[in-house]
Amino acid sequence: MKRQFFSRTLPWPARDRGSVTVTVLVLMVVFAGLGLAMVHASGIHLKINGFRRFSTLLDCASENGLKRGLRDLSSWLEADCLLAPVPEERVEAVRTAPRQEFPRLLDAAVGSAFPRVLEETFDGMTWRSRAECGFGGLTDMSGYLRISAFLRIESSGGLLEVRPRRLSSLEGSLGFLAGRLPLAAIPLYIKGEMNDGERAAYCGENGISLPRKPGQAVGASLVTAPDGILPEDAGGLAAKALNIGIFRPGDLSPARLREALGLEISADPVPEGVYLIHNDLGLGGVFVQGDLDEIVLAIRGDAQIAVFRAQDAEWRLEWSPARSRTEFLGPEGAVSYDLVPLPILFVNGAIGALGGGAIGLDGRVEMSFDGETPAVLDGVDLTIVSADRVTIASHLILEGVRWQDGVPYSKNSEAQLVIYAAGRDVLSGEATAGGIAIAATAPDDLKVQASLTAASGGFRIDGTGKSVELLGALQADAYAGNGNRLALYRDDRAAAGEFPANAPLTADPQLAVYSLKVLTWKEY
Repeated sequence: MKRQFFSRTLPWPARDRGSVTVTVLVLMVVFAGLGLAMVHASGIHLKINGFRRFSTLLDCASENGLKRGLRDLSSWLEADCLLAPVPEERVEAVRTAPRQEFPRLLDAAVGSAFPRVLEETFDGMTWRSRAECGFGGLTDMSGYLRISAFLRIESSGGLLEVRPRRLSSLEGSLGFLAGRLPLAAIPLYIKGEMNDGERAAYCGENGISLPRKPGQAVGASLVTAPDGILPEDAGGLAAKALNIGIFRPGDLSPARLREALGLEISADPVPEGVYLIHNDLGLGGVFVQGDLDEIVLAIRGDAQIAVFRAQDAEWRLEWSPARSRTEFLGPEGAVSYDLVPLPILFVNGAIGALGGGAIGLDGRVEMSFDGETPAVLDGVDLTIVSADRVTIASHLILEGVRWQDGVPYSKNSEAQLVIYAAGRDVLSGEATAGGIAIAATAPDDLKVQASLTAASGGFRIDGTGKSVELLGALQADAYAGNGNRLALYRDDRAAAGEFPANAPLTADPQLAVYSLKVLTWKEY
C-alpha cells in the first residue's frame, strides 16, 4: 500500500548552507552597480543634451540676429533707398574724393542710415545685430557713378537671464548708383507722392504684382516722387540719332534738320518719311518724320530687322553686327553699308502698332502672336523713341532670355530694348498726347521684355482679361490697368549694374541701390 505523503527531505550538507543568500547578495550588488552606472550615465547624458540644447539655442539666437538684421536692411533699401534725390554737388564730391565723400553722400540722400542697430526678443531668446557699410570702389559711367560698398552685419545672440552669448557675422556688398541715372535702373516708378501703405494699396487696386525671383535679396517695388525723375525732353537721344550737337525741342530748325537728313538745305518742312542718318561720322540712327502705322522687329540669322510702315509706304532696315553690314530699303531704292547704325530709332510722331514679327515665305515681315518668337537679336541694344504715343500690339521678346518655372531670366542675354514716349515734338517743342498703351487687340498673355518710359500721357492697358508679363522696368506719370493685370520682373542685368547704353536719364540727380549680395556667413 502506497503512502499518502512524501517522505521528509534530507537536509543539505552543512557546507552548502547560505549559498543562495550569497548569490542573491552578489546579484543585488551587481544590479545596484549597474543601476548606479545607468543613473550616472543618464545624468551625464542629460547634461550633454542640456549643453547641446543650450548651444543650439545660442546658435539659433545668433543666426536669427543675422537674418533679422539682413531683412531689416533689405526692407529699408526697398522702402527708402531704391530711389532718393541727392544734391549734384555731393555726386561731384564723390567723383573727386570717393572714400571721404561717400558717407556724406548717403547722409544727404537718406539720412544717418549706418550703422543700423536692431535688438529683439522672442520666445526666451534675445539678439542684437549691427550693420555697417563703407566705400569699396567706384566706376565713373560719365553721367552717373556706380559705387560698390562693403557690407558687414554682426550679431550676438543669447537667452534671457543667461550671460553667455554667441557671435555671428555676415559680409557682403551693396551696389549704389548716383547722378542722373538711366531710368532702366528704376524697376517701377509712378509720378506722385505716396507712403508705404498707399503704394501697396495702389499696386493692389491696379493689379500690379512684383514677383521676387529666387535668390534676389532686394526685390522690385513701387517708388514714387512728385518730380525730378521723368526727363523733360528727348533732345539728347534725337541729337545722338542725327549725329549732331545737343539741342532742346523747338531749337532745331528745319534747315538744320534737312542738312542732318541729307536733304537739300531750305526752310521748307521736312517731308514725312524714314531716314537712315549717314554723314562723315559714319552711320547714325534712324529718324522718322511723321506718324507710323507700325514698327515690326524681327530676326533673320545674325541680322536685326526693323520694318517701318506708314500708309502705303514701307521701309526696311536690316543690319548684322557680326558681319558689320547694313541694308536699307525704301520707296526710293536700296543702299548698303559696311557699317552698322547707331541703334536708336527716333520717331517724331506716334507709333500706331509696335511688336515682334517673323519673316514669311514671301520674305515679308509680319507681326507674330505666338509668344515665343524673339524680336531683338542677342547683342543688339535697341532704343525706340517716340515724340507721341506708342501702342504695343504684340509680344516683344529678347533673344537669349530663358524661362524657368514660368519665370523669365535675362542674365545670359545680351539683347536690350528701351521704349520711350517723350510726349513732346522734337521740332516744334509742343506737347503731344504721349504715353504708352497696350493695344486692346494685343494677346491676352502679352510678354514684353523692355524698359518702358512714358514721360507724359501715362501707361495703360486697354481691353479686358489681359495678363501682361513685363521683364524690365516701367516709369510713367500715370497708370491705368483698366482691370487687367501686370506682373513686373526685374531684369537680372539691372541687378548687376548693367543698363542699356541709350536709355533716357532721370531729370535730376538721384541715389539708388541696385544690388545686395551676401558673400560669407561666419559663426564663432
